[in-house]
Amino acid sequence: MTARSTPIRGLDRGGGGATTTDLRRTGLAILGEMPWGSHCYHFYQTPRDLLETLVPCFRLGLEGREYCVWVIHKPLTVAQARRALERGVPDGDRYLADGSLEIVSSGEWYLKDGALSSKRVMRKWTGKLEEASARGYEGLRVNGDTGWPRRKDWRRFGDYEKTLNESLVQKRMIVLCSYPLAACGAAEVLDVARSHHFAIAKRVGSWEVVEWRSPPTSLDLYDTLTTRERQVLLLAAEGHTNSEIARRLSIGVRTAESHRASLLRKLGLRNQTELVQYAFRRGLLPLEHRRRQATDH
Repeated sequence: MTARSTPIRGLDRGGGGATTTDLRRTGLAILGEMPWGSHCYHFYQTPRDLLETLVPCFRLGLEGREYCVWVIHKPLTVAQARRALERGVPDGDRYLADGSLEIVSSGEWYLKDGALSSKRVMRKWTGKLEEASARGYEGLRVNGDTGWPRRKDWRRFGDYEKTLNESLVQKRMIVLCSYPLAACGAAEVLDVARSHHFAIAKRVGSWEVVEWRSPPTSLDLYDTLTTRERQVLLLAAEGHTNSEIARRLSIGVRTAESHRASLLRKLGLRNQTELVQYAFRRGLLPLEHRRRQATDH
């Protein structure tokens, strides 16, 4: 598990699933831009911290024509959330009126008869994504305050988060979960980091990012790549030059060159052609890109 305070640009989601460079602005400097399918955890200390994080995030989602769902938990109320949006988002009242943003309580969303059913909640998210698509939105932006699970519910809730994490591959959803820092013990922090792509927290006025990385358990060489090397791999496979990669990732050209050389060495690849072929076999490139490459060649 690693921590850092630098902004994330197009964070790779790990694993072998397809990745997209269709980046969305988050409204938060520490996050920068994120691809669809991102699943992030946010630790907060006070209700003010929570609102100062979520209002800019929802503002960028609404301005980007995304359908937004905000699942709140006490002590925050629906009325307080609405007032914060109306103050912090231009035309916030209009977005609320036309249904571009929906505010619901954690009990209403997650629980039925006091119990969590992962299948039921996942069906609700699927329904919201279908609704967003039918109404012409670009995708779905979600925040859920998860301060409600009791200790005895934690394992079941962790299973739900893992299911959600796995389901986001290739879905036009960005999910930011929030959790009160005061309620977290060491075990909860580890569970959160493990079941999300990364976590962010604001301490003493500074943002930090925590990423979970398990040691490789197989001979899959892809597991040996760093997050940045996976980003460079994808962009290089799409045909971007080192200069273009450097500009997109906000790094130096020599740094981009170094990452490209390192990933080629780790994967046992000799040139650009083998790199593209590897990305195809791995399923890292969208189908339309594969067809375009085939046509070009």
